[in-house]
Amino acid sequence: MKFFSLFSRMGFSNTYLVGPDDGGDAVLVDPGVFDAPLLQAVEEHQLYVRSILITHAHNAHINGIRALLKVYSAEIYANQPSVLDFPAHHVQDGDKLLLGEFNVRVMETPGHSIDSLCFMLGHIVFTGDTLSAGGTGATRDGYARAVLLESVRRKLLPLGDEVLIFPGHGPPTKIGIEKLYNPLLGEKL
Repeated sequence: MKFFSLFSRMGFSNTYLVGPDDGGDAVLVDPGVFDAPLLQAVEEHQLYVRSILITHAHNAHINGIRALLKVYSAEIYANQPSVLDFPAHHVQDGDKLLLGEFNVRVMETPGHSIDSLCFMLGHIVFTGDTLSAGGTGATRDGYARAVLLESVRRKLLPLGDEVLIFPGHGPPTKIGIEKLYNPLLGEKL
């Protein structure tokens, strides 16, 4: 598996590209921008973006879709029927997707936004703004914060300490590290 993490200064967000070792159909997670470094990563490694996973529809995670779909014929997977007026496959908690050669498990993790999803591929999980190194996504009120923390505790923490977290913002981390050092996970519900 080829894996690329790309950072955008617009929105200070991460985009992730996953493709087969020998090239072919690739999966893109949260294309906040579609810029030269992303195009170069795709093309130099003989990949073709066929699937776009959206953790949530905030601008920092979706703004690159319009330009991307002018270059690649890709399917969008999100927790809503459309993203930026493009049709999307509406996915929900527990769905299992076969995208090219990759099996992806879908987990709904509301709180930061009503449409928040995490996608697990092998021993890695793309968390969007649900969980990041030392933090969680912002919430609008105390109720949403409780919902978010419950989502993290119930769905992400049991995945195993060695599972890698690739968040929408900031550096990667591991479930075990967040269990030990994330101060927000010690909050009472």
